[in-house]
Formats: sequence, C-alpha cells, structure tokens
Amino acid sequence: ESEKKNGGKFTGLCSGHLSSLSKGDMVRVFVRDSTFRLPKQPERPIIMIGPGTGIAPMRAILQERSYERKSIGDAQGPNILYFGCKNRTSDYIYRDELEAFSDEGTITELHLAFSREQAKKVYVQHLLAQRGAETWKLIDDGKASIFVCGAVKMGADVDHTLQDIIVQHGGMSREKAKAYLGKLQTAGRFVQELWS
Repeated sequence: ESEKKNGGKFTGLCSGHLSSLSKGDMVRVFVRDSTFRLPKQPERPIIMIGPGTGIAPMRAILQERSYERKSIGDAQGPNILYFGCKNRTSDYIYRDELEAFSDEGTITELHLAFSREQAKKVYVQHLLAQRGAETWKLIDDGKASIFVCGAVKMGADVDHTLQDIIVQHGGMSREKAKAYLGKLQTAGRFVQELWS
C-alpha cells in the first residue's frame, strides 16, 4: 500500500487481493508460457523494453544470455535493456542484478527512465526515441529481436515510438512502418507480452 497525492491509498491489484484473503481461501492462478524466444543466431541483437514488473522476463533472458556467454562461449550480439520505474530509491529493486549484468558485459547498454525524478516525466519510450537512428540500424541491419513486457498503455506507446523511428530513419510512410512491424511480429522478432 502507498499513499496517493490526493491523500487516498493505492493498493496493488494482486497484492491487495491476496492480502484480503483468509487462510484456506481458494485462489485461481494459472501460469502462461512466455512467447519470448531468443534468436537462433546468438550474434543478433536483442532490444528489451521492460518497465516495472515487465522486467521479469527480461531478467530470464539476461540470465540465459549470461550463461551462454560464460559457459558455452557464444559470441553474442548486443543486449540492450530499457527499464523504467517511478523512483530509483524505491522501485529499482533489481539494480544490483542489472548492474552486475552490465559490468560482466551481458547487458551492452542499460537505459534507465525514472519517471518521477524530474519535473517532466521520462518513460522508456522517450529513451528509445532518443536513440532512434541506432535502434533502426539494429532492427533493419542487425536483425534485432524486440521484446516488450508491461502495461498495455506502455506497449502502445512503444509501438508508436517504433513506428516513428521506422518512419524517420527508415524513410517509410506510417502505413508501411506499421506493416514493417507486423512482419517483425510474424517472424517472432517483435513480441509484446502486455497486461492491463
């Protein structure tokens, strides 16, 4: 539970529900297999966008890439992570792990958006837009896979930002940019696991 600006209380959806249960109450839970698949060619780049709890599958991907790099000696393409949360002091709960991945070379680029640490909110899609030319080169020339996990609104914003990047740096119309992303989805190179 946390306090809202208006004085009310914010209770997390799942944690709030679970904390309201009594011993012996039944909870319906299911586990869904992830749709994220590492590229068959390990030299291809991976762009991961996982703010908030969307970081969970990205951690699994990074653990796998770290293992492959250390144990198998696979040459890998860049592993680029965009992570965001409200505040680094209270929400950046995997800081040590992500920085260790960065220090060991598993994360090639770590881009952090702490939305409430400045007057104007900064989100992962803003950081992605700032690196538009590099992102386009990774996607088009490098055949990068793009994994997005988090809230539906963020996913839509990232999708729109990717379209903007394709229009600006790929020289395509908006319609062709949408079709380009659609082809990436069909090929398993643009995968979004989103929730509301």
